[in-house]
Amino acid sequence: MALRRPRDRPPAPGLVREVDAPTHRLVEAATVREEPYGRDEDVVRQLVEMRTALADAVPGARFFVGAVDGVDAAVTTLYSDGATAQVEDVATLRDYRRRGLARAAVSAAIDAAVEMGHRFVFIVADDDDWPKELYGRLGFDPIGHAWSFTRPGPEHPAHAAAAEPARR
Repeated sequence: MALRRPRDRPPAPGLVREVDAPTHRLVEAATVREEPYGRDEDVVRQLVEMRTALADAVPGARFFVGAVDGVDAAVTTLYSDGATAQVEDVATLRDYRRRGLARAAVSAAIDAAVEMGHRFVFIVADDDDWPKELYGRLGFDPIGHAWSFTRPGPEHPAHAAAAEPARR
């Protein structure tokens, strides 16, 4: 989705701040732990390290954290190559959702990208998931679709059935 128009309304003030990478990683790890795959601390560590490596590879990555009631509860990252900006990794802790934190964090990233003079600002959203509705209200419009296909590994039941000789 590309930023094409103004957002429907501004975020509530005082909910978000730009932070350093270590602060961002702490909140990001907390959001990952709430996912079904986040019960394994090794998975949490790997995901946070992967995103850290990505941010390290993109000079000028910026990090935003939304907080309410003294709790850092939402994150987003802004990546930039100087002309194009990507808003990425938007997440909010379950107990703090529906309080405007994601709106505030994404809005802060958008504002930073615009202030930096980016000609193209985008965010990737799943077509069948609700965040695309929020991103639409924030001024993003769909501009294309991407598809991916995953071939099951040898442990998948379809492989076992295919490997069995035909029965008569």
